[in-house]
Amino acid sequence: MHDVSIVIPTRNRIKDLTLCIESIGRQTELEDVSIELLIVDDGDIEESVLEYFRKVLNRMPQTELRYYRKNKPGVWLSRYEALGLINGDILLSFDDDAELDDPLYIRRMLDTYAADKSIVGVGGIAKGMSSSRSGKLLGMLTCQMSASPGRLSASTLAGSLLLWGETQDTFETDFFHGCNMSFRASALKDMKPYPWMTSYAVADDIYMCHLASKYGKLVINPDMKITHHESPSSRDKAGRVARATAVNHYYLLNLRKAPVKNYAALLWTLTYLTGKFTLKRNFNAVSGYVSGILFVLNPRKDKYREYMLD
Repeated sequence: MHDVSIVIPTRNRIKDLTLCIESIGRQTELEDVSIELLIVDDGDIEESVLEYFRKVLNRMPQTELRYYRKNKPGVWLSRYEALGLINGDILLSFDDDAELDDPLYIRRMLDTYAADKSIVGVGGIAKGMSSSRSGKLLGMLTCQMSASPGRLSASTLAGSLLLWGETQDTFETDFFHGCNMSFRASALKDMKPYPWMTSYAVADDIYMCHLASKYGKLVINPDMKITHHESPSSRDKAGRVARATAVNHYYLLNLRKAPVKNYAALLWTLTYLTGKFTLKRNFNAVSGYVSGILFVLNPRKDKYREYMLD
């Protein structure tokens, strides 16, 4: 049994993954902490690379590297299948392009859990995220963010994370930034392999937070900072990502048993995004948002009924 299970979903981004694991290997004040690091791979990693990762992690006492190559792709499936493979009390998840700048990141996380036994999830902050006053106003008017840093917007979008850089104290939250988040593994026992969460698992972090929040508090510790080296998204995939934004948030509203006004807010957000990407002449994204709007207006309600039950 480990104290912490670190899970990193990845797919053919060796350079990013190497930076991530090297930064984990620089963590300190963990002499009394047993850690396993599980790489959940949708691609392929050579044994020589894994051997280098083992050498990096040898700097940390009581740390074990494990590697799992999946048969079916998708980040949500990576997160779901990882739950059946780990044995740590706390699941700490990083995107493969996250880099821990603070050598005390994991120590701070553990101390945050220890300070309040009702906490079932602790998240950190990606450095450099902010918004202008006009950007915040636009975000709230288009239901992409709320006025509170720890609250989702009416349409369940997580734009409020742009406010996190202005915080100094640990605060309760509805959601985490998926590039760096942790949960007590027991709080994720209700996770399912949702069939709509395929290769583009938009809002997968919010789904995990919704499920875990039934068992306790989620908090953000602004002292836990990382750098998120966001790989640029390809323009030809923009349509599928846009449609997934609509579909996944629609089913999230279902899971949250949201009132009608929240579905209306989602439609308003999607309409705004359609106009935004029309002006940018990204017609792949426009097509995806239009398809998503049509889905929300006429969802196939019976198709996934079994997954709507708590």
